Amino acid sequence: MAEVDEFSAFRHENDVSIEQRIVYFINSLIVALVPVYLYHAIFFMSIDDHMIIYGSVTLFAAIVLTFAYNNIYRMKRLKLSASREHISVASKNKVGDKKKFAAAQKEVQALVTSHEAIAASIMYNNAVFLICVSIFSFIIFKNVPLVYNYIISISLGAGLTSFLSTSSKH
Repeated sequence: MAEVDEFSAFRHENDVSIEQRIVYFINSLIVALVPVYLYHAIFFMSIDDHMIIYGSVTLFAAIVLTFAYNNIYRMKRLKLSASREHISVASKNKVGDKKKFAAAQKEVQALVTSHEAIAASIMYNNAVFLICVSIFSFIIFKNVPLVYNYIISISLGAGLTSFLSTSSKH
């Protein structure tokens, strides 16, 4: 039973809160809607005629991007926490016996690190997704009929973004 308690902190460390999932999904939905505007404005694909395609592909891309946000968030948070561990150790040495202050400072640092990791995750994944979609739709699949171009470009852009988010080089 003691072994379960020792490892439970590691299991819960990677849990994502409901608030984070909502933020990720709303952000990914907004980013996945950007290509809808591009296809409507540049390629003149009617929103009324292609509502089901736009909706289903956008929802699929938003779900896939949500996983990508979470993957990058975990890696960025671990890297930032590791790089800032020496800061909290140095501040503990300066403070001395004020353990309460050091604990509060460590909690604040963890919260700031978490927010920075969320921001970096959103920024990185949005950039990768929009660049992938632009390359796929305007260069690689430019001769494919527009409906298929949209489906393939958005799906591959979201999939490639999610795949790149699993890399350990972030």
